[in-house]
Amino acid sequence: MSQGLSIANNLLANSVQLNLNRNQAALQNVVTQLSSGLRINTAADDPSGLAIATNLQTQVDGFQQAIQNVQDANNAAQVASGALQTTTDILQRIRSLAVEAASSINSQNDRQNLQSEISQLLLEVNRISQNTNFNGQALLDGSHAGFQAEQNSFLNITANSALASNNGTLSSGFLVASAVAANANFNTTVGASQAFGTGTYATVDGTIELQVVNTGTSIAVQETFINSASGAISVSSTLYGANGVSADFENVSITVGNLTSADVGVTSYIKISQNVAALTNPNNPAFNFQSGADEGDTIQLGIQATNTQTLRISNVNVAISAANNPSLGAEDAIGQVDNALQQLLTQQAQLGAVIVRLNEDANNNNIATVNLQASESNIRDLNVGQATTEFTKLQVLVQVGTSVLAQSNANAQSVLGLFR
Repeated sequence: MSQGLSIANNLLANSVQLNLNRNQAALQNVVTQLSSGLRINTAADDPSGLAIATNLQTQVDGFQQAIQNVQDANNAAQVASGALQTTTDILQRIRSLAVEAASSINSQNDRQNLQSEISQLLLEVNRISQNTNFNGQALLDGSHAGFQAEQNSFLNITANSALASNNGTLSSGFLVASAVAANANFNTTVGASQAFGTGTYATVDGTIELQVVNTGTSIAVQETFINSASGAISVSSTLYGANGVSADFENVSITVGNLTSADVGVTSYIKISQNVAALTNPNNPAFNFQSGADEGDTIQLGIQATNTQTLRISNVNVAISAANNPSLGAEDAIGQVDNALQQLLTQQAQLGAVIVRLNEDANNNNIATVNLQASESNIRDLNVGQATTEFTKLQVLVQVGTSVLAQSNANAQSVLGLFR
């Protein structure tokens, strides 16, 4: 039913006011969106969309920080790698000095002078190990060693001399026909009370020298052992003949070839490396690099100490001599430094491998960041073209609504015409 003229309620103005308020609110929301560039500015705009977009942005932020973490790890690795390379250069110099000292052309005084330089270089190895750090975190002193696997004892025939008579066979053609671990003690961890040279205790670092001698009644092999840690020299009281078997030194069973008088003076060397027990290092945990956005997304790196003690070269002494070999200490030093160099190279390889993995992780983080940011943008970002069209429409509606409201308010004045 239609309603006549009324002055108690301006229903036309009320209807216009309602639509005008709605359009103004919508216009204000569009203005906010255009000024921020976001479709979702508050939870009221899209509750579930805001939650999803926020979670995605959290992941993006985490990945971006992880990328920075990897870069920091790379920087630290460069510092550690540089120090390891310097230590490697020092050990190569020590090895060269040991090779020089092993020559019989040098006197004992010459070897003492060479040892003076070696001693200073060993001090520098310790200084580098102690002082290399990144952002206050020590890198090479073992404070971040983490778990270190057991190192088994092993032996190498570093020099094996050919015999004058080989009978056409390989085994009898060399002074050392074979050298193998003699018993279970060979791979036993060295203890404080362990001895050396008896074959009944744990294996220790050292060098076995085998030399063919003429006893006056027969041709035999004289065994000499030098302990790398103490420098102590032990000479076997038993001489071994051709095809003899010995288990008297460092738990090593040695078979010699067929000897003749033409082989007198021939010498061979066997390098022994001791067992090192696994180290859990609970007080020296490995580095943990947070390389991803989520809890527990870490990569571990344990860097063993690279001082002279852990490299087992703290007692290298090229001036040690035996009665039958004045350069025995130098020969042992060569083998000991070789083992230390191998240990350093293993450290560098492990460090490099972890950095390669970290870089791959960073690359994956970059890809994930781009994709997640795109997903978040699809949800949260404003379609500017669409919003501009809406803004123009609402501007027109508000302007028209304002004009119509003015006309609606004036319409009630027509009632006054009835009183004329």
